[in-house]
Amino acid sequence: MQLAKTLLSLALVATHINALPTSQQSRGVLDFANILDEILVFDSPAFPDPINPANTLMSVQTFVSLRQINLSPVTAAVTGILASLGINVGDSLNILQDRLKLFGAVGLPGKSATLSIPGCSHVVKTAQTSGSDLGLSLETASLGKCSNSKEFTATASLGGILNDRNASASIFSSPDSGFGVISDIDDTVKVSYVLDKVALLKATLLEDPKAVTGMPELYASLAKSLNDPQFVYVSGSPFQLYPFLKNFIDTAFSASKGPFLVQNLTLVNPAEVIEFISNSDTNTETFKLAMIDRLKGMYPNKKWLAIGDSTQRDPEVYGESFRKFGPSTIVCSWIRRVDGANNTDARFASAFAGVPANKFRIYTDADIPNLANINVAGGEC
Repeated sequence: MQLAKTLLSLALVATHINALPTSQQSRGVLDFANILDEILVFDSPAFPDPINPANTLMSVQTFVSLRQINLSPVTAAVTGILASLGINVGDSLNILQDRLKLFGAVGLPGKSATLSIPGCSHVVKTAQTSGSDLGLSLETASLGKCSNSKEFTATASLGGILNDRNASASIFSSPDSGFGVISDIDDTVKVSYVLDKVALLKATLLEDPKAVTGMPELYASLAKSLNDPQFVYVSGSPFQLYPFLKNFIDTAFSASKGPFLVQNLTLVNPAEVIEFISNSDTNTETFKLAMIDRLKGMYPNKKWLAIGDSTQRDPEVYGESFRKFGPSTIVCSWIRRVDGANNTDARFASAFAGVPANKFRIYTDADIPNLANINVAGGEC
């Protein structure tokens, strides 16, 4: 069965947000919703307004798409590609369809959403999605004055007489001080087998996710020792996998939940889903560097513990961010040494060139329980 071309686009901000724009775009005749429209709201970071610190800003991201009545074409195409790689879907068809839902979604331009946030004084009206966005809206919005809470629940509605479906998301608010944790996901907190194409595809599309042993306990410990830091999960995974990743973090890392920054993916056929996942190192370094720049714009005075692994470019990303922003921003980097990756001394020396030896640590799985004993807040790494 041949899949009709499905155009997807995600415009994740890859630039600084120091200007923090909050103006709304004008609405037009396409700003309405119908019964087949779906909306996804991403968990979002919130931060003090640099112009008026009594107010709170949020980076709000929504995706509006046409409801997918029949996923069979996408499922059949991907199943066939997996079979050609020796991967049998078997009893995991329901899991596969759930993971593929957003890959088969058709983004809708000309839409906006209304977000209500109990505990904050402003109702947020998102800007219309443009034709080039294909359903995605990403902007900085003002929440006004908010209660003294770390986590808020935003309820988004597309409105319209024929559309009464709502979506909800968490807003994680944090001051421009104290600590935050920047965390990779694949093979840092979730077993993903990035270095094994077949195992990676099975873990991503067909299997229940598994946490790296000891990491949920470590992150729960960091949540206490760093005095309720802002956890931010920065992943090279495409935004279409966001619901899957969010459910994993909310379940396995409930003590260290936080917003996600995930990567853009534009595709025209199912084969590109497989290609993107199995070659996920492509453009990941540039993306992650841009996301750390973005976090610096939101929280210019926050200190960050950066945690990643050696399968992809996390050492290079964190080393470059340290050289750019200095030890007052990237105070410590932890890199999980994954068997089969490039774990040579030469690689780490190059990645962390110019970074003091006491500002990064390469750890093994056997070291994970002891990481909780490191006094990062007191300057250890």
